[in-house]
Amino acid sequence: MKVKLGAGLVAAFLCVSAGAAFAHSFLVDASPSAKDHVAASPKIVKLRFGGGVEPNYSTISIIDANGKTVVEGAKGAPEKPRELTLDAPDLSAGKYTVKYRVLSSDGHIVEGKYEFTVDAR
Repeated sequence: MKVKLGAGLVAAFLCVSAGAAFAHSFLVDASPSAKDHVAASPKIVKLRFGGGVEPNYSTISIIDANGKTVVEGAKGAPEKPRELTLDAPDLSAGKYTVKYRVLSSDGHIVEGKYEFTVDAR
């Protein structure tokens, strides 16, 4: 009976562990968001993920229409473990790409990108 109970506990642990491993930190919200047209240059780019992220091993980039990286970095706060921010410089009118590469708290890397537009003033 003890062997069956032990095997059952091990199986339950493996199922729970496997579920946690599939909980990657996918992007759930962004500001500015994909396809946004903003009237003025945003002061910050804020990304919120479905799971925790490691700010020290994550990067957000703003890339201009010519493919040049305008700014790169990422900041996080312990009280907001699913959020990263990037201070943005004054962006002129045009289309920009936000590219991110994030290390999830579960150890997986998540990458993606989206575009937004700063409208002419």
